[in-house]
Amino acid sequence: MRPGARLPGIAVVTNPRSRQNRRDPAIAGQLAYVLGERGQLAQPTNREELVDAARRFRDHGIDVLAINGGDGTAHVVLTAMVQAYGSDPLPPIALLRGGTMNTVASGIGVKGSPAALLGALVARYHAGEPLGEVERNLLCVPGPVPQYGFLFGNGLIANFLEAYYAGSEPSPQKAAWILARAVASALVGGALFRRLMRPIELEVEVDGVAWAPASYLCVGAGTVDDIGLRFRPFHLAPTHPNHVHAVAFGCSPFALIGQLGNIWLARPTSAPGIRSVLARRMVLRGNMPIPYMIDGDFHTGMQTLTIEVGPRVRLLVP
Repeated sequence: MRPGARLPGIAVVTNPRSRQNRRDPAIAGQLAYVLGERGQLAQPTNREELVDAARRFRDHGIDVLAINGGDGTAHVVLTAMVQAYGSDPLPPIALLRGGTMNTVASGIGVKGSPAALLGALVARYHAGEPLGEVERNLLCVPGPVPQYGFLFGNGLIANFLEAYYAGSEPSPQKAAWILARAVASALVGGALFRRLMRPIELEVEVDGVAWAPASYLCVGAGTVDDIGLRFRPFHLAPTHPNHVHAVAFGCSPFALIGQLGNIWLARPTSAPGIRSVLARRMVLRGNMPIPYMIDGDFHTGMQTLTIEVGPRVRLLVP
């Protein structure tokens, strides 16, 4: 991947509304300076501006797309990019860790500040040095505007993130504290435990095979293994291209707590009621609209929700 005659070679999308960028508005100027005249920086403030930028990147034939924001920003940007590019492959993606949650970047070994990461990328790109990359699929939740990302979850996963974003500023330390509080709350049947562990009634179909209706703490799926705090429920995803690794927790809350060690160590879970599958398409049917998250971004779906494997993308790594 060497620089050619096309301009811009590297495009950067920065999210002016991310917490980190709101705290330090100078970051955009720093990125523009690092990028220089042979690149282009976009700061869209709404979806229409983002889609316009994605179409402009496609028309210019950019070589690399860098995203300054967290997991939620990457999800929104990649959704717009797939919409703009259609069936054409996306350019390699550099995640600059510019958000509160940088789970996907951390999981593939990307560390550093946005300016430092972009600086290293620009230097290697213009020197014609090879850029390391890993390949992962996106997952897709079809709809009027199909949504693309790397991690999907409802039930407990979405409830945990709701608690994570509430109140004080989100951080890895806050996430660990909520987890510790939840385990302690479980011992006394406390309010936090009950709120997080609200079960949902679902019918699940995986690649055309229907499961019996059941009550689930959550159903999650990923095309990357790490879901945060180094917990890796989707450990099969990196080694099985063109599939999502889905895990349905139809077990008791205490059985799930007992499996946290296996999930953290990326080992198979062994409790009855936990089903782990590789799938190309999963359909969830509930008796009410199903709230869910993609990459930390919340959505409210219909009573029938589909998760399917999406296009394969290249993610740049140091």
